[in-house]
Amino acid sequence: MTKPNFQQMPLEQLKAYILEHRNDDEAFHIYIDRRRAQSPNQLPMTIEEAEAELQRRFGQQAS
Repeated sequence: MTKPNFQQMPLEQLKAYILEHRNDDEAFHIYIDRRRAQSPNQLPMTIEEAEAELQRRFGQQAS
């Protein structure tokens, strides 16, 4: 079986492929690299931001 061309695959299709082939490390790494390339200046969340986001999401589910 030939692997798909992950570099040419649309990002959403690549994400779906990864969800179906969770052990394919090559596809996962390409997905992460491509996502980072889209948002190179994105900073990780701080603890406070993560807690606020969890509170926001948890609050929405409780309603």
